Amino acid sequence: MASPSLAMGEKLSVTTAIIGLLAVGGKTIDALWDLNTPANKANSIFATALQEIKQCRSTVHVLYKTFSLVESAQLPFPERGTWIEADYLIATMTDTVLAVSDLQAICATLNLERQGLATPPAEDVAVGHDYYSLSYEQSIQALCSRIRWHNLSMTMMMTILKCPGESDAQNSRVGLERRMTRLLAANTNLSGRMRQLEDVFDGQVVDRELLPHYSPPARQQAFWVPQRLASSAASMITTSAGGDQRSDNQDTLRVLSPFSGYTLADIPVLSIIPLPVTTAELVDGNEFYTFAYARRVSRDLSELMQYQAGQGTSQSLGVILGRTNNTSIDNGGSTSSTGSSNESGPVVGEVQPDTQRKKWRFRSFRVKQRWRFP
Repeated sequence: MASPSLAMGEKLSVTTAIIGLLAVGGKTIDALWDLNTPANKANSIFATALQEIKQCRSTVHVLYKTFSLVESAQLPFPERGTWIEADYLIATMTDTVLAVSDLQAICATLNLERQGLATPPAEDVAVGHDYYSLSYEQSIQALCSRIRWHNLSMTMMMTILKCPGESDAQNSRVGLERRMTRLLAANTNLSGRMRQLEDVFDGQVVDRELLPHYSPPARQQAFWVPQRLASSAASMITTSAGGDQRSDNQDTLRVLSPFSGYTLADIPVLSIIPLPVTTAELVDGNEFYTFAYARRVSRDLSELMQYQAGQGTSQSLGVILGRTNNTSIDNGGSTSSTGSSNESGPVVGEVQPDTQRKKWRFRSFRVKQRWRFP
């Protein structure tokens, strides 16, 4: 019998969500690729979904690299860490993993149907397969829109943190604030989840002064808690075009979760930022979204992220993220495919020699590009 803790699942953090998205992204790409073959008009929605999930995985890849700079205090413009609220990151990552998980579930169902291992509901059989496919097409279209929305939000975050142009970064800052206000006002389920984050701390109040802080030294004196909370809402208002007419929902956004008022500059260790979702709620959640899995692959993944994204890194990503347990690590193999859909075969099979295994096991410790785990 499964333990209650296993049944409930493990709470995700920003770190485990990002690594999990990289892992399940490869599996979802493979599933969509299979569903989109042979390509025809009826399968065009799978081509759209394939493009969206590829773009999302690529964005998350770059986001991982960017947040590594946040954790190591190596941002080119460190003061911009105060421009992104922790709630923005929590909301974006939470709804992204939920949307990708829903897409995985649909792909799994359709693959079973194609193999004859699953049958549509009786009411769908009566009207034919076209209606059944249409209902899934509408669901996939809605999920693609959600994934595309969050993909743009993540791109704005990276623009804020790394773009040399001040005006472009400011525009992304304002755009991100407005998008988060719209998202949380419209998505009551997500807002409700974020308000439940206080359960993570067992009802205890978060001690803001004990959290790590990487704001520029010249600004640190001004970041005492009462002043930061008071100035946070004011700064959000003045950053809009002309500094006037903000949405009435903006004040609600300030008190969404126990992390309201925090920014990335206040909490640069992303593994301590929880998400209001558990592994039990996600497809492959207990396999790819756990703390143990993230810790197991983080060293090799961090070293890989020092290189530009491309075909070579995509294949290496499959090698690293395909290691789902200690046995697969020792044997140099994997039971799941997490590589890109354009790979011709299981790339994990190439990592079998003992010398290669020892090389990965005893690699030098590189602090500046490692994720932090508490």
